[in-house]
Amino acid sequence: MRCNFCVIIFLLVFLRGYSQDQRIADSLLFIYDKQANGDLNASEYSELVWSIAFNSTNPQEKIRYSNEMIDFSLKNGDEIGVLRGYYQLGDALRKLGNLDSALQVFFKCLEISKRQEAVVSNSVGESLVAIADIYSILGSHQNAIDYYKQAIFALTGRNKLTLASVQLNLGDEYFNYGELDSALFYFEASQLIYQDLDYTIGVAYSLGNIGLVYAKQGHFISAEKNIQLAVNSLDKMEDYYGISIYLTYMADIYEQKHEINSALKYASKSMQLAIRYGLKEQIRDASLKLSQLFEMQRNIDSAYYYHKQYVAFRDSINNEETIQKIADIRTEYEVGQKQAEVDVLTAQQKTERVIMAAITLLAVVLLILGLIVYKYYKQKSRTSQELERLNQTKDKFFSIISHDLRGPVSSFMGISRMIKFLVEAKETDQLLEIADDIDDSVERLSALLDNLLNWAMQQQGHFPNVPEKVSLNDMADEIVKTLKNMAQGKLIDLKADISESIDLWVDRNTTMTILRNLVSNALKFTPETGAVMIQAYSKHDRAIIKIKDTGVGISQDKLENLFKLQDKKSTYGTAGEKGLGLGLQLVYEFIEMNQGRIDVSSEEGKGTTFEISLPLFSYSEQLVES
Repeated sequence: MRCNFCVIIFLLVFLRGYSQDQRIADSLLFIYDKQANGDLNASEYSELVWSIAFNSTNPQEKIRYSNEMIDFSLKNGDEIGVLRGYYQLGDALRKLGNLDSALQVFFKCLEISKRQEAVVSNSVGESLVAIADIYSILGSHQNAIDYYKQAIFALTGRNKLTLASVQLNLGDEYFNYGELDSALFYFEASQLIYQDLDYTIGVAYSLGNIGLVYAKQGHFISAEKNIQLAVNSLDKMEDYYGISIYLTYMADIYEQKHEINSALKYASKSMQLAIRYGLKEQIRDASLKLSQLFEMQRNIDSAYYYHKQYVAFRDSINNEETIQKIADIRTEYEVGQKQAEVDVLTAQQKTERVIMAAITLLAVVLLILGLIVYKYYKQKSRTSQELERLNQTKDKFFSIISHDLRGPVSSFMGISRMIKFLVEAKETDQLLEIADDIDDSVERLSALLDNLLNWAMQQQGHFPNVPEKVSLNDMADEIVKTLKNMAQGKLIDLKADISESIDLWVDRNTTMTILRNLVSNALKFTPETGAVMIQAYSKHDRAIIKIKDTGVGISQDKLENLFKLQDKKSTYGTAGEKGLGLGLQLVYEFIEMNQGRIDVSSEEGKGTTFEISLPLFSYSEQLVES
């Protein structure tokens, strides 16, 4: 009987491409019911339970057998068995929309993987990918990219199947942010590997994602063909999670073709599958699509019903408590790994007092980091020259944090005065518009805080410099949105005028700091009713970026030492704004770090123009990175 069991496991699990298939899970459940309490040894019992959890496409069933696998392995001192059980448990929780619990489980996987890397060679990379996937679902783009890059480094020269999955996920990140050429590149690369390995479910997801890119590009025939092939393949394996996603996108395609009845058919089928299997993310997405389609048909009752359902599921997935738990989980893990006291702060409240408190706490965290770095290097008897370099890096991070947050935060003072004025004037309609502006401002400021803290945690005595493809158009738009309230407070016309699509090959964080610093300074030294403009064009292999203002200008003697740090004295702006005196030196250093150049021209009383030259992105650089 024992030999027969081994043969069945081999035929049902390994010969079918080692992919999830509910039919395999059902067959293994039959074996479990008949033999689990019989003559199976510990190894065979563990493999049976794990195989059920792995192959099951029912999240609740997967959770049950994953927990059984974990408990059994803990009792038998099998840490690799615990790792395998945790990974399946995290996957099931993710599909059910319990993202905070899933992230906590995957961080446990990463801890165990690092201890067992010599035994399970690909587990570190796979855990990093799973963590990146959760951040991707939450829309935390920078965190997702960071962990995908760590995964690529961990997987280089190892398992081709896992590497193809990382390529598929990277393509999905690029797709979500509208970088369609990069998305298509990674989707097609993953498809080739999956086909070579005869990995059916991987080929299906690659085909479906390629279809999504074609749909965005307006190639509807190719899009529908690829997505239908993906749905047919996934249906054979009863993978309703993927089918529900692609059916919603099929509804998108028919909506763009103005075939609303067909679009409703696909969206309704997606909703039915999502409800049947408790897939919260797909219920949310299908609800939004059905609401939009019924609104187009002027069926207001149905549109309103599905919109309420969309809001309910959206809030249940992305509520503040979930986001805070996720931030706490990541902080706990990284503090344990680095042995440093790091408090990750998130600005989720919509009032000026909470925002200011968050900035204060952030400064405390950075101060603690600086003290820890100082103590560590003192204990290791490092040279005084290296200690000075670390302190300079800390000071520059303080400058970046203060400079980048001062403008957006100070703009709330003007908003509060406007709210008081409108309340006294009883103009309540405009209060709703201001509330929306506050929501947008707080959301962008929260994202900026997260990004700056993440960046600060990556530095170890120096600024990280990781060149990648970056859209200048998107960065310019984001800066205009972030500093909009600051400009409106001084009645300054702030806008970006970039007529062509420009992609840079630079480090994203330092380049955003360069542009934010220059635009913020332009606003600072421009009087009321003035203008600040971001312009850009491509020239050969460089992008030429100009920050123009109609401000007070700079005298000739100051222009000669503009980018030199001398006495750290700050110059007050036209409305009394104050800085730290480090901004332009950082701009100069960061431009050099990104292989760029900066020039400035100015006339007192008429304005200033900063001209920056940065390298353009080319596909040869993309291939080198891949």
